[in-house]
Amino acid sequence: MTPSIMRFFVPFSAAVLLLGLTAASGVCETMVTPSIGVRAAYDDNTLGKGDCDAELMLSPAFKVEGGDEVTRLGLQGRLDAFQYAEHDEYSRENVQLGANVSHRASERLVLRLGARWVRDHTVESEFDESGITTEKEARNSYTATPGLTLHLTERDELSLDGSAGLVRYERTGFTDYQMGGLTTTWSHALGDGLWRVIGQAGAQAYRFDLVNGETSQLVLSALAGFAWKASETLEFQVMGGASQTESEVEFDSGLSLDDSQLTFSGSVSATWTDEVWKLTLSADRSESPSTYGELITRDRLRASFGRNLSERLYLGVQLAWYMSKTSGLVQDENTQTYSLGPTLRYRLTEDCTLDGGYLYTHEDDIEASEITDRNRVYLGVTMDWPGVW
Repeated sequence: MTPSIMRFFVPFSAAVLLLGLTAASGVCETMVTPSIGVRAAYDDNTLGKGDCDAELMLSPAFKVEGGDEVTRLGLQGRLDAFQYAEHDEYSRENVQLGANVSHRASERLVLRLGARWVRDHTVESEFDESGITTEKEARNSYTATPGLTLHLTERDELSLDGSAGLVRYERTGFTDYQMGGLTTTWSHALGDGLWRVIGQAGAQAYRFDLVNGETSQLVLSALAGFAWKASETLEFQVMGGASQTESEVEFDSGLSLDDSQLTFSGSVSATWTDEVWKLTLSADRSESPSTYGELITRDRLRASFGRNLSERLYLGVQLAWYMSKTSGLVQDENTQTYSLGPTLRYRLTEDCTLDGGYLYTHEDDIEASEITDRNRVYLGVTMDWPGVW
């Protein structure tokens, strides 16, 4: 199937699936919410390329939600169109369309299915994932995420989550890849249910189609931990374990490389919230696909604080630190990134919101001995038109 056909096949199939299940379950009321957002920004290092410019983004979107106690349905779509005052080469359009369905097959069994198509550019997704600035290259991502949750007993819950996806660039000369995997998670409630013991095991396979060869990687992981609801306002979750990565690189020249690595992986999060404010602290280490033709190990520390200053005004502050590093099988990459910024959101009406903010980013490419700083300010407005069909 060609990329141009697949670009429409996935969202079309998701929409057909959604409509079919809606008819089958006899859903009478469906919430439909079209929206549009406009945002103006000034960036002194646009896309991390060193140029100052003013940016205008137009974002029409829609969301459809429906269902009953047995079946829940959702369909989402969004377009982000970027234009620049001085540098037309940075203009771009990103599109995403997704569908998700959950069905309670019995009192103990819940089935889930998600499908998503995203047409984006690496400058957004790579930075959000790993804190790394890359070239502005368009690509299409197709993912499917089936899963199920089985309530074994009143205290025991078992989840199986599968994933399959592929990423295709719109220009030749870049690394396409595909992936697939399965993760199983078991949790057991202790005592009064405020403590839960969690165990997780997974296997993920990746194949990168290099310009001059191919990379195959298999990641086997095992983690264990707990979740604790300390009070009505305070929650913790801790997971820790190890992942074994088996890698093989075959170049067209006949050269091949093999590598095996055992690394620590895990996550820690704490959330403190009440009716007025919310504080979240989190740290994690994991491996994810990259534009370099191999997995990249990413360490992240993140903190976010939000407070309702009034019924209409909200203040938020975000802080993040990334350390991203490859094994060097195909390309050496070692980058450290910091970002910090406040945001303000004001609700003009029930369906109209103003938001503005500032973001400072410091990126240290240790491998290339390059440091870049970025200051960005923005102001936007979003309008929703929710309605019931």
